[in-house]
Amino acid sequence: MTTHGSLRLLSRLALPAWLVFSLGLVVCFILSPALLHLPAKRLQLGTDLPMQVLVDPQGQWSIDQVASMPMSAFMQLDVPLNKGYTRDVYWLKVQAPTIAADRTPPRHDPLWLEILPSYLDHVTLYQPQDGAWRARDSGDAARAGPRVHIRQLVFALTDDQPFILRVQTTSPMQLDATLWRSTGLMTQVSRVEWASGVHQGINLMLALLIIGAALALRMRNLTAMAVAAVAVLVHGAADRGYLQVWLPAHLAPWADLAVSLGTLMLPAALAWQMRELLTRRTRWQRIDKALLALGCLPLLCLPSLALGTYQDWAWIGVSAPWAISALFAIVAWSNLLRERISLVNVLMVVPSTMYGLMGLYVTAAYVGLASLPTLETSVFWQLNTLLVNIVITVAVGAGLIQKFRESMARQAQLVESLARSEHALEERVRQRTAELLRAQNALQAALHGERTLRLEQRQFFNMVNHEFRTPLAVVDSAATEQQTFPTADIDDQLERAAQIRRACRRLTALVDNCLVSDRLDAPALRLHRAQVPISQLLEDAAQLVHWSPRHHLRLSARDAPSQWECDPMLVRMALSNLVDNAVKYAQAGEIRICARLQDPQLLQLTVSDDGPGLTPEAAQRIFERFERGQRMDQTRGFGLGLWVARRIARLHGGDVQATPSEQGGTCFVLTLPLLPENPQASPAQAAPVAA
Repeated sequence: MTTHGSLRLLSRLALPAWLVFSLGLVVCFILSPALLHLPAKRLQLGTDLPMQVLVDPQGQWSIDQVASMPMSAFMQLDVPLNKGYTRDVYWLKVQAPTIAADRTPPRHDPLWLEILPSYLDHVTLYQPQDGAWRARDSGDAARAGPRVHIRQLVFALTDDQPFILRVQTTSPMQLDATLWRSTGLMTQVSRVEWASGVHQGINLMLALLIIGAALALRMRNLTAMAVAAVAVLVHGAADRGYLQVWLPAHLAPWADLAVSLGTLMLPAALAWQMRELLTRRTRWQRIDKALLALGCLPLLCLPSLALGTYQDWAWIGVSAPWAISALFAIVAWSNLLRERISLVNVLMVVPSTMYGLMGLYVTAAYVGLASLPTLETSVFWQLNTLLVNIVITVAVGAGLIQKFRESMARQAQLVESLARSEHALEERVRQRTAELLRAQNALQAALHGERTLRLEQRQFFNMVNHEFRTPLAVVDSAATEQQTFPTADIDDQLERAAQIRRACRRLTALVDNCLVSDRLDAPALRLHRAQVPISQLLEDAAQLVHWSPRHHLRLSARDAPSQWECDPMLVRMALSNLVDNAVKYAQAGEIRICARLQDPQLLQLTVSDDGPGLTPEAAQRIFERFERGQRMDQTRGFGLGLWVARRIARLHGGDVQATPSEQGGTCFVLTLPLLPENPQASPAQAAPVAA
């Protein structure tokens, strides 16, 4: 039971363990750039290298005006820039940075500026050259100027020269800038893009899996999940700057519009997904309406894109996912507490709580209230969204598996009910048939019993007719001769008396065998033990040989003890039956009766003759009841003597076997073990009785 219970517990924990392992693996892949040791030759603006920040509310200042302003007009910034959604233009002034080159002169290892996030609309870098400010533009909405064709915004810098950045965007005003030597930048880009590619690949595979399930099963909740997965995939690609890399050059500026559209349309997909999973057509009607409102509210802000007021309403699109996740968490926790704890309920609680806690930081970061210098906000949001989608997908899959199992169980119950009905009908037919069969069997049993009884009666009458008639004829013949021809010759009288005694002994043996054959099967019979002289047993059995004119006796008891404990009457009967069988069936000659101690615990009594012997098949068959020897044409018998002899021997714990004798006849060996204290016959021995 303990092993079976342990196996069941392991099978239940297999899926949660695999889920935790998979999520941990995904987190390690995505966060590997942050977890791995970054190259030492780098400077992060605002953390390692202070920045001077100037706010341009109207965005009308030129680079010359900003460069000529005194330092008092600027504000010192010791952290990455994060101001949320704003219409203001920000100018960032940085003094000449110094980063030692690796093993090569600086001219062979150029200096680069990497800027994230990539969804910034316009970023212009100014650096003095030949007494003037040289401008280079980048950003997802920049239409002119060359740009390095990678996801990040990068600028080549001149060593030992200050630079100024002008940042303007409709997206959140966040800027995480890092100075690298080219070797360090290549290492960092390869690390980040590897992890980001894994992230996008997992998102793509998850979306394809859900779409395939929705097309195959045609379920509303899977359709909603597929729409949400596609929305997350597309918005994540736009938010991370992949559209700028994938789209043709003349369509690259549309990447900026895709980020804004995704921000306002993604909440609608998430709200629909949550409604289909938890609240639609349930007791949570108020929360269902709230989710509907949270999904529609950002869509009402879409006209702001055309009106140029997106910055004023974008916070709704950023805050709506967190509010949706908070309602999702309330419903999931309530279901878990009200209903039984199941894998589906637990898996619904985990993503809702996770998104609610992490989404709060993401919302605060996007509106400029919080920042995480070591990790880009969009990366943090997309990782959170990916993990939530994976857990939700697993939860829905577990729910489908549970419903499938319940359906299979109901189907099995229906099949079982149908089988029971069919079985009940068959049982009625079987009962009616059984009644007829019982009546038929009872009639056949009565007929069989009648036949058996008649056969036994016929066999008994045949035995009486032959076995009893022959000795009675001898008695009658001897008595008639004595009466008709009386004589004074004592020898003649003794001979006739011997004939009469022999015939009477024969009749007595027949009666004993008939009576004992029935009593030997009685379970209540027990042995009557006594110490009996072995010579007396042999002499009593040898009388049958003395009375036979065709045989002469050889008696041997030299190797036997003087006495042996047994049931004297039964053993005498068994030994007499063996001698009588030899007298009746053996050829004229010597009959040998021998007693010897085979070992200290076993007495062996043998009766052997001079022929004609038995075949091995006959030697096994003659011990069955009503079986007789092969010479039935000369001597007839009822077939009880040898069966009775073996039964008596086995009641004593021994046996009787027939083997060929040295003289060519048959040797019957009766073995009697030393009886234990208070012996009781075993069921196989069918306990004996005294006659």
